[in-house]
Amino acid sequence: MSKMLIALPLLAPALLLAAGCADTPPTQSQLRAQARDAAKLEETLAGYTAGKPVNCVENRDLRGPEAYGENTLIFRASRKLIWRTKTSGSCDDIKRGDALITHQYSSRLCQGDIARTADLRAGFQTGSCVIGEFVPYRK
Repeated sequence: MSKMLIALPLLAPALLLAAGCADTPPTQSQLRAQARDAAKLEETLAGYTAGKPVNCVENRDLRGPEAYGENTLIFRASRKLIWRTKTSGSCDDIKRGDALITHQYSSRLCQGDIARTADLRAGFQTGSCVIGEFVPYRK
């Protein structure tokens, strides 16, 4: 019991420091990267019209993905159809060439499926995310 009382005062400053780091505002570099990603996404979707979101899309119809920021993935089905999904978590390491590895329960990629990014050359996982609903964008 006395060991626990001693450990808590020593642990408290570390916990406060960690909690303070979680609320750190984005740096100028991060803000510029977010603005670049938003502009790139807007350019990619220019000329397309958003449709009604769906929960799943067929794997055979998907090419990509492309990451736009931490939480947006684009899959191309054809020149006239793009699928956009927002993720929970971050799979944006595919921007630098990492592979997207999905854990699916059918032949379709669905909302709620878990994905991870991996650097296949180095052999380690770099991120993970949960796939959101898919919004079609048509020309």
